[in-house]
Amino acid sequence: MKDKIISVLGWLAIVLFVVIYGIELLPHQEGPPATISWIRENFGQTGLIIINILIVLGFFALLPFRRPTKHIWKSRGTFAAFVIALMTEMFGFPLFIFLLSPLVNVPEVGEIFEEGFKIFGQKPALVGTAISFLGLAIIAIGWMRIHRAKGLVTTGIYRYIRHPQYTGIILFTFGWLVHWPSIVTLVLWPILIVMYTWLAKQEEKQALEEFGEDYIVYAKRTKRFIPFVI
Repeated sequence: MKDKIISVLGWLAIVLFVVIYGIELLPHQEGPPATISWIRENFGQTGLIIINILIVLGFFALLPFRRPTKHIWKSRGTFAAFVIALMTEMFGFPLFIFLLSPLVNVPEVGEIFEEGFKIFGQKPALVGTAISFLGLAIIAIGWMRIHRAKGLVTTGIYRYIRHPQYTGIILFTFGWLVHWPSIVTLVLWPILIVMYTWLAKQEEKQALEEFGEDYIVYAKRTKRFIPFVI
C-alpha cells in the first residue's frame, strides 16, 4: 500500500510538471508560461518555489532507491528513507539547489538571462522543456519496467541501458539548465553527472554480488546511460 501511494505521488508530480511547463511547447508562446504567471499572481514566488519542491520530491518516487542491501533493482521502502539517502550521500542537496536556483532572483544572472533572451528568444526555453520532458519520460518508462519485476530486469529499455532512471534525471536537469541557465546550475550539473555515475557503479557492484554471471553477461551487452555509447 505504501509503495502504491509513493508511486501515485510520483506520477502526479510528472503530470503537474507537464501541466505547468508543457504550455511552452505550444505555438506562439512567448515569455513565461501562463501557468507560471498565474501561480506567481495567486501564490507569489514562494508558492512557485514550494510547488517546484513538491514536483521534485514527487518524481523522486519513481527513481530506484538505493538501500544498504543487495536488493537495489526494485523501488521499495519509504520515500523518506530515499530522500535521507540522497541527502547523506550528497546527491539530494546539490540537486535541490540545482533545480531551485533558477527561481531565486540573482541580479547578475537575471541580466545575463535577459540578454540571452534578446538574442535567442524563446528557443532555449522550448529546447530545455522538450529535453526535460524526454528525461521524465525515460524515468517513467524505466520505473514501469522495473516496479513489479522480480530478479534482474533485462527487457524493455533495460535491454539497452542499465540505469534509465539516472539517464532520465540527467536529461531532466540538463533541460532545466538549458531553460534557466545560471552560474549555480552551470557549476552543479557536472557535479551531478559525477555523483550519479558513482552511484550507478556502486549499484552495479551490488548487482554483481546478487546476480553473479547473469549480470556479467547482461553488463557486457548493454551501456550504462546512453545506448551504444556509454
